[in-house]
Amino acid sequence: MPKQERGIATREAILQAGARVFGRMHYERARVADILAEAGITQGGFYFHFPGGKKQVAEELILRQDAAFAELRDAAAAEGEGISALVAIGRALGRHLQADAVARAGVRLVTQAPEEFPGVAQLVNPSWLQALESTLERARADGSLHRGVDIPRAARSLVYLFNGTHASSYVSDGWEALPDAVETAIEFAVQALAAPDASRCAQGSGDPDARR
Repeated sequence: MPKQERGIATREAILQAGARVFGRMHYERARVADILAEAGITQGGFYFHFPGGKKQVAEELILRQDAAFAELRDAAAAEGEGISALVAIGRALGRHLQADAVARAGVRLVTQAPEEFPGVAQLVNPSWLQALESTLERARADGSLHRGVDIPRAARSLVYLFNGTHASSYVSDGWEALPDAVETAIEFAVQALAAPDASRCAQGSGDPDARR
C-alpha cells in the first residue's frame, strides 16, 4: 500500500477506534491508551495524525456525525411533504444512530461534554432549527400542520425530543430498542403537531418496517 494511502487508512482506523471507545465510555474517563488498544497502533502513530490527542479525535467525530445527520435530514425532507417529512427525518436519524458507531459517539460526546468542544458541539444547532422550521412552514402551507402551532417553539421542541429519545434509549438498553423509542416519539410529535386529517397519514408514511 502506498505511503499516502497507508496514512489515510491509519487515520481512519484511529477515528473508528475512537468512535467505539467514546460510544461505550464517558469522554472524561476515556484515555488515549484506550483508543490505541482499540486501534492496535502505536502512540507515535496516534499523535502523528492527532497531535491534539483525544480531544481532536472527539471533535472530528462530532463534525462527522453532524455532517452525516444533516445529509440524512435533507434527503429525508426532500422525500416527503409537511408532517410526513418530519416523520421521515426522525426515522432516518434513528436508523443511522443505531447502525453507525461514529454517529453514536458524536451524539454521546455532544450530550456528555459540550463545554469541552466550544464551537463544535451544539445541543441545539441553529442549522437544525432553521431546517425544521422550514419543514414546518411547508406543513402549514399544505395544511398538514395543526392550526395555532408556534413554529419556532415546535422546532426547538423537536430537537429536545430527539435528544431525550436517544439519551434515554442509550441508558435503558444501549440503543437496542431505539427504533421503538423513535416511533413513540414520532407518534407523540405527530399527535401534537399534525392537523386531524393528516395525523394518520403522516405516521404511516415512509417506513412500513419502522419498528422492526
